[in-house]
Amino acid sequence: MKKVIMSLLFLLGIVGAGAGYYLFYYAPMHGSIFDMYVTFGPKPEEEPVDPEVNQARLDIENPDIMDYYVDDATLPIRSKTDINAFIEGNLYRGDAVHLLEKKNGWGRITEYFVFQENRPATAKWIPLDGLVTQKPEISADERRETILSYIDKSDDMGKYEETFINTTNNLLKKKRCKPDDFIETGGWVRSVNFSDEDVYFVYCGGMKRVNKIYLNAQNAKVFGPDDVKR
Repeated sequence: MKKVIMSLLFLLGIVGAGAGYYLFYYAPMHGSIFDMYVTFGPKPEEEPVDPEVNQARLDIENPDIMDYYVDDATLPIRSKTDINAFIEGNLYRGDAVHLLEKKNGWGRITEYFVFQENRPATAKWIPLDGLVTQKPEISADERRETILSYIDKSDDMGKYEETFINTTNNLLKKKRCKPDDFIETGGWVRSVNFSDEDVYFVYCGGMKRVNKIYLNAQNAKVFGPDDVKR
């Protein structure tokens, strides 16, 4: 009987030692007991908040600041303040935007319109978390990757990649085209009207003949439909 009692006391001693280690050493060092913070011992240090990130958040929430730049590569424009709402178009990194209203993390960029009688007025909205107050710096490599994402489905991309990238970049900088113009067609489309030359086209600003822009990839010459010899 004495051996049984001694064995039980030995086991209880081991359990007690383990519990004491957890409560008075392990838990204080890790800040919790069974996922609850203890009232003794050091609490885990919180990660420091980047002051620039914190300031950017304050700027976004500041009701007096209404002029921003797009920081996301592509920022969808929604028909209402809902992430699942219909996409009306897109803004792109570096685009300047003026807000007319801020509401629940969204910014209104157009006036309200009534498209159908007896229907509520609607406007176009963008999420505030895709905006910054300072124009983002875009490196040459980032610019290249962005343009490639617009034209990655171009015909004969492997053959004329550099010509397509440079021409697209120039058209965007001159505001003759917008990113959506290239995205809709996947990039430059091979023209079947030029049998002796490698000519490609894209529509900018509409799908009419007057909106067509040609590119002779062999000499990087850009021309319009009125310049085509008949």
